Amino acid sequence: MPEGHIVHVDARRFTARLAGRTVRAASPQGRFAEGAAALDGRRLTGVEAYGKNLFLRFSVPRGATAGRAMPWLHVHLGLIGGWRWYDADGMQVAGRPLRGAGGGNRRLLLSAGRGQDAVSADLRGAMTCRLADAAGVDVVVDRLGPDPLRDDADPMEGFARASRSKAPLGTLLLRQDVVAGAGLIWRCEAPFLAGIAPQRPGRDVGEPEWRRLWDHLARLMGAAVERGGAEVTTEPADRPAGTRRPTRASAFYLFRRTGEPCRVCGTPISAEPMAGRTVWWCSSCQPD
Repeated sequence: MPEGHIVHVDARRFTARLAGRTVRAASPQGRFAEGAAALDGRRLTGVEAYGKNLFLRFSVPRGATAGRAMPWLHVHLGLIGGWRWYDADGMQVAGRPLRGAGGGNRRLLLSAGRGQDAVSADLRGAMTCRLADAAGVDVVVDRLGPDPLRDDADPMEGFARASRSKAPLGTLLLRQDVVAGAGLIWRCEAPFLAGIAPQRPGRDVGEPEWRRLWDHLARLMGAAVERGGAEVTTEPADRPAGTRRPTRASAFYLFRRTGEPCRVCGTPISAEPMAGRTVWWCSSCQPD
């Protein structure tokens, strides 16, 4: 599943390439045909990312009713969704590589400009793609915990929820009402850097520990956004000697490294199922 930093990268791309422009909208797949028709010819006026949710705000024509009166497009990528960006020549310039020639899951195509000024964004496989009014957006946001990538985030809101729970920290970090946008990678790497075992019940995590954990989440996820979505958590000193730049094999301290030596202390990395997915930890660096 695309994690929150990917949604924030998408938001940056929309802001840079389509914000302020009149947009053409179509649904090649047909499942969002009415919504696309309601968006067609309107101007993109705002972009917001919150956790794993992207909200695009469009101008509302005077006297508009039904779908054309809805200012917001709400997108949640779900497990397999993604935006792909194309230039004026139809070449993909950003987003996940497209495998195969099939286009049957093209939910929404947004484009603007003509000639060499043309740009388009193609949404495929999304779990949620719907029009919404302000109240509908509020319903979604009100269910979410703080987002480490937002300037308005209050980490203590997440702490308040976690500190009342018997659930392990590794489970709580996947709950979007505790921390919006965190996913499998960050629920392993941030607790490692904070020195907290993922099995620790939320109610046993102290406020200083939570703040330390939050700082690592914000730093790691923010760095991934700056890299255009690439996830890296290791420091250069903790990578194999001679590694000039991180590879997938050297990018993480724990993630998918079962049985390999900890990059800090050498202890074999442990793994177990938690919340339906695997969690990794170092038993020496992360005491219970």
